[in-house]
Amino acid sequence: MRSPTEGRLIRLRAREPGDVPLLHAWTGDPETIRFNESRYPVSLEAMRPRAASGADFRHARFAVVERATGELVGDVALHTTGPEDRCGFFGLLIAPGRRGEGFGTDATRTLCRFAFEAMNLHRLELDVVAANTRACHVYQKVGFRVEGRRRACYFHRGMYEDFIMMGMLRGELAEEGQ
Repeated sequence: MRSPTEGRLIRLRAREPGDVPLLHAWTGDPETIRFNESRYPVSLEAMRPRAASGADFRHARFAVVERATGELVGDVALHTTGPEDRCGFFGLLIAPGRRGEGFGTDATRTLCRFAFEAMNLHRLELDVVAANTRACHVYQKVGFRVEGRRRACYFHRGMYEDFIMMGMLRGELAEEGQ
């Protein structure tokens, strides 16, 4: 049986202080700004404590590295409210220039497997900007279902955009090839 931190293309590992400059650089990418709700620039120093923090039940954050090379290609996180609900809020960032290579799908599937198998969560949820069709496709491909839409709730560059709310329950994760 595969480790819950190993995917087909990627491996999840703890964030390291050396990851911070690259994570910081990604925050300036226009697509990252648009689809990850980044409105305000964050200094490298302000990002250091947050980006290099460890993982625990409330905030499980991981670096996504390419298995073949060990290169940092993304960042994923699960945030939970408390153990009683067994619910986690999912977040993903794939490096600019590495999108469209399957890392997002594999990282999503791997973190979901980790959430269900290692953290014993029952439910995962996320919000995605409706215009981010690539992310919507990835999330549905791995088993997330559309649960609703928050209309005109996100203001970006002079326009209001919708959020799509998605969720997945334990047992709904679609493995590779499904």
